[in-house]
Amino acid sequence: IRRVEVATGEMAALAGGGEAGDADGVGDAAQFDGPAGIAVSLDGSALFVADCSNHKIRRVEVATGEMAALAGGGEAGDADGVGDAAQFDGPAGIAVSLDGSALFVADCSNHKIRRV
Repeated sequence: IRRVEVATGEMAALAGGGEAGDADGVGDAAQFDGPAGIAVSLDGSALFVADCSNHKIRRVEVATGEMAALAGGGEAGDADGVGDAAQFDGPAGIAVSLDGSALFVADCSNHKIRRV
């Protein structure tokens, strides 16, 4: 995930080391496998990322670059649940509800819109 300053065009990595993988961490120690969609929290402090090939939704803290899995166990599946008990199959698009209380995820290969 890269951050681009609109005023200057300056670009810097925020999270992810540039190689496919599945690891929570800070900055380039974090790994994605096909980040496909990003949504911003209402206050701008966090990003929510649909990590398509890892079948997870991840949260990235904008100030620190710290990334952690929010939902999804890492295996393709179709199950409602909390944290890693939830299963996705290729989450792609993601949006934050107007009040910030929920995420809506396009669970591509399950042909569903999921609420997190």
